[in-house]
Parts: sequence; structure tokens; C-alpha cells
Amino acid sequence: MPRSSLLRLIVLGALASIAAPAIAGHRHHGGPVQCAGGVCAAPVCQPQTITKTIMVPHTEYRTMTVPAVVCKPVVHQKTVPCTRMIPETTVVTRQVPVVTPEARTKTITYQVCHMQYETVNETITVQVPHTEMRQGTRTVCRPVTETVMRSVCEDAGHFAARTYTDCDGCVHTCHVWVPQIVTKQVPVAVTRPEYVEVPFEYPVTVCRPEERVVTRHIPRPTYETRTRDVTYLVPVTHYVEKQFPKTVFRPVTEEKIVSYTEFVRERVERVVTVPVCTMVPKTVTYTVGCGHCAACGR
Repeated sequence: MPRSSLLRLIVLGALASIAAPAIAGHRHHGGPVQCAGGVCAAPVCQPQTITKTIMVPHTEYRTMTVPAVVCKPVVHQKTVPCTRMIPETTVVTRQVPVVTPEARTKTITYQVCHMQYETVNETITVQVPHTEMRQGTRTVCRPVTETVMRSVCEDAGHFAARTYTDCDGCVHTCHVWVPQIVTKQVPVAVTRPEYVEVPFEYPVTVCRPEERVVTRHIPRPTYETRTRDVTYLVPVTHYVEKQFPKTVFRPVTEEKIVSYTEFVRERVERVVTVPVCTMVPKTVTYTVGCGHCAACGR
């Protein structure tokens, strides 16, 4: 809740607590009632001004010193064992296998195939080609010439003498062709194609079956068993001694000084600013009316 709203609620609560007894007192102790001629007159109610001291909150900021714990790095040194591998070379003797080829001889058995041919007569049927002539017809195009009459136009004109006068007034005479177009029929030779069927002969190859006797040589295999000596190589392993260098790593332990960082907890005093809320007295003045006065209407 904001500080101004909290202060406003405290002031209103204080005013309500002060006003309640005052109003109650006025109700019960308003003064004597005056009566005249059997009619009672109500006393006149006057508003009252009340001054009171109340406690209100007040916030102020103060500087305080508080304890705190911080971690500070501290560099230390210590001696640790360090192991190094030192190589040492020695000569060792080992048995090494050596493979060498060795020639050996053995007798093997194998078969030899001999081919013997046998003569056999067989009758077979073969297709023998023969050429024969056959009759047929084909269409042949022949040119045919005939005479037809056609209409042609011919100029049957003539020259005629014409007289004209030039711009100088001289008279000239010239011959001018006078055309005369006439139409007449003339014979024209025309060649047109004529298709006729003409018989002709053409050769055809025809195969006819014939039986013939042929002689064939049929192979008959004959196997013969033989032996022979063959030489082959066999790998033979021999072991010989050889010297080889051998490197062995020997561990050597030494002491070495190393630095390391350690965080140490340390108590320190730290200055901080904190808000402090206190209750302070405050004088307030307010006016309280009668509340039930019929004359003033308050």
C-alpha cells in the first residue's frame, strides 16, 4: 500500500475515535430543557472546535554498519609428486620365422584324349532352288496424240493515214495501226496418257525338296592313362635369431612446486542505507457539529 494512503487511513481513524465521544456527549448532555407555558424549547446546539495530538508514521533513511562475509582468493604453493616416463633402449634377441621355397618332385596320373573318326553315310532332305517363268499382267502408260479444235484470238487490223496539227499550226500525216480482234477455230495436236493392261512373264525361284546321301566323319574320343613326374615348390619355414632394439619407458617420480588458489571466508563491516519508520506526534484541529439539533438543522 502507498505511504500516502496509509497516512490518510491513520488520520481518518484518529478523527473518528475523537468525534464519537464528542457526539455522544452532546446527545446526552446538551443542557437543560426550558419549558414555557407547557411548551418545552430545545436548547440551541453550537459546533465545537477540537484540537488533538495524534501519532503519525514518519520514514527516514539512516546509514548503518552491518557485518558481512566475503570470499577472497589466496594463492598458496605446495609440493606434489610428478611422474615422468624416461625412455630406455636395449637390444633383445628374438626368433624370426623365414620362409624359403623348396623344390620337390612327385608322380601324377593324367588322361590323354585321342580322337578317332568314323565314316557314316546319311540320307538327308535338302531344299533345291529352281527358277520358273510365270505369266502376269501390268498397267502400262502410253501417250496418245489427237487433234482438237480450239478458239484463238487474232488481230486482223491495218494501217490508216491520220492527219493532225501541231502547236505551230503545221499539218502532219502519219500511219496508225488500227486493231481488229477476230476469233477463229484452229486445230491443235494434244497428247494425253492412256493406261492399258499388258501381259508379261517374270521369273520365280521355287525350292523343291530332294533326298541326298552325304558322308560324315563322326569323332569318337578314346582316353589313355599316362603318368609323369612334376616339380613343385613347397614353402618351408626356418627360425633364425635376430637382434632388435627395444625401447622401454621407465617412470621417474620427482617433486614439483605448484601454485593453487583458495577462497578464504573473511568477515567485514559494510555500510548500508536502510529506511526507518517511527511514529511522531502531530496536532490536528477539526470542527464537530451537534448532529441532532432541530433548530440549526445540523
